[in-house]
Amino acid sequence: MVTRLRRYSQIADILIKYGFGIALEQVDPGSARRRFFRKKAPVNDLSDYERIRLALEELGPTFVKFGQIVSTRREMFPEELIAELQKLTDKVPSLPYEEVHPTILEACGPVGEAFECLEETPIAAASLSQVHRGMLKDGTLVAVKVQRPHIEEVIEVDLAILQSFAERIETRYPEMKIYNPTGIVREFAIQIRRELDFRNDGKNADHLRPIVAEVPHVRVPDIYWQYSGKRVLVMEYIAGVRVDDVASIRLIGANPRDVANRGTKCYIKQILKYGFFHADPHGGNLLVDMEGDLVFLDFGSVAMIRPERKEAIITLLLGILEDDVDEIVNSFIQLGVNIDDRYLDAFKDDLYGILAEYSGSSIEHFDLPGLMNQIPGLLNRYQLQVPMNLMQVIKVIAMVLDTGKHLDPDFHFSTEVGPYIKEMEIEHLLSRDTIRYVAKEAMDLVDDVLSVPKSLNRALTKATDGSINIDVAAVDVLHLSRSIDRASNKMLVGFIVGAIVIGSSMMLFLSPEETSVPYHLALFGYLSAFVIGVYSVYRVWKIPGYE
Repeated sequence: MVTRLRRYSQIADILIKYGFGIALEQVDPGSARRRFFRKKAPVNDLSDYERIRLALEELGPTFVKFGQIVSTRREMFPEELIAELQKLTDKVPSLPYEEVHPTILEACGPVGEAFECLEETPIAAASLSQVHRGMLKDGTLVAVKVQRPHIEEVIEVDLAILQSFAERIETRYPEMKIYNPTGIVREFAIQIRRELDFRNDGKNADHLRPIVAEVPHVRVPDIYWQYSGKRVLVMEYIAGVRVDDVASIRLIGANPRDVANRGTKCYIKQILKYGFFHADPHGGNLLVDMEGDLVFLDFGSVAMIRPERKEAIITLLLGILEDDVDEIVNSFIQLGVNIDDRYLDAFKDDLYGILAEYSGSSIEHFDLPGLMNQIPGLLNRYQLQVPMNLMQVIKVIAMVLDTGKHLDPDFHFSTEVGPYIKEMEIEHLLSRDTIRYVAKEAMDLVDDVLSVPKSLNRALTKATDGSINIDVAAVDVLHLSRSIDRASNKMLVGFIVGAIVIGSSMMLFLSPEETSVPYHLALFGYLSAFVIGVYSVYRVWKIPGYE
């Protein structure tokens, strides 16, 4: 049983060991251990950031994963610290099979009944779990992911301590509130608790499988739910090599350039089309199997983007590719980054400088990974609070592009993926969801137009029964007549466009497939409504006296 007091003591000992006792005393001056905090710890000529990384690794899985989460917030922390946090690993010695066997038994039942065989020596071990290879009764090779005993208790105690530290930091140092320490811990707590329930891993895998399958030779392993539970996940075993091992990829007969293209296009599709993406694309979570297919692994860390923000991210990427500062700034604003008007021009100047530095004079010199890595620093300079999912998108794209460059030094994002992004923008504009949104807005407009006669009728009724008095100067009679003509024309336009839109919408909703004739007629109706509306409005505004 892990108690909070005992864990506080362990944390204090580790922080003292790496020379951070003074910092702990400042955050928690009431600690009974403060008399030890000023002891000088040998640091072996390591930098402060290296010692932070080593301390986090020794503090255990909660703090390792917290450091990994913080490493995505590049707009908030120094680049040197981010670089160290990205080195964090949670590889630990494996546990004896006897310690994890009860967990397997709880989820799968007797091992002999569920498996033809199950290797007792794990093939991989991490701070939350370890993986054993096995074979089902039908001969299917599987990987059995088993949660470490009592790890949930340790993490809950650590989360309480982290939350306490964050609250004390905000209280003692009000200027740190801009970094939202309590908010970061709160988001982290939600994520790590989800990771502790392996059923979420399986659901994420099932959700992601049809998405990645749209890109040829990319796949997600099958999940065997009949043997899986909260603390055990049984999935298809994949034999392959790490995606960042270029030599091994060539050795199995695969082309690294093809792998780079598939992986990049697959991630762009996940982010821009579906708004649901695998958020941890490091080498250990992406394999190239013996057939050369790219295979995703470990689905504990995924991210989602709301539909209305996908368009802003598409615009952001296109703005970067086209060196369009205004488009990039508008995308940031749509994504919830509030830029003070006083600093807007300076922000644009700095952004333009970054674009000029990394874009180069030709595609061959366009360094998109470098550019993406500079954006968080720019946001940090202006102390801009950035939504977590935007930073996850930037992190994932930067990591994917780095891997692409590693696999193929001649890989150019603009050439290989730029046109693909533009195709996805068109696909998004013509998607059923977008058309439904336009139809809804058009119907709302028709409702507004139809309400005009009722409003006019009420006004005329009040005028005839003497409820209101209207004084009209003779010089304004002509203008009044023209205004009535203009309003009538606008109403006519609204009725025509509204009728076409409603009819097209009915055909669209009645058509289950995009290849059907009614579907194309609906699209033609929308286009016709748009043309008629634009032409009619043009005619209305060209009436003499209304320019």
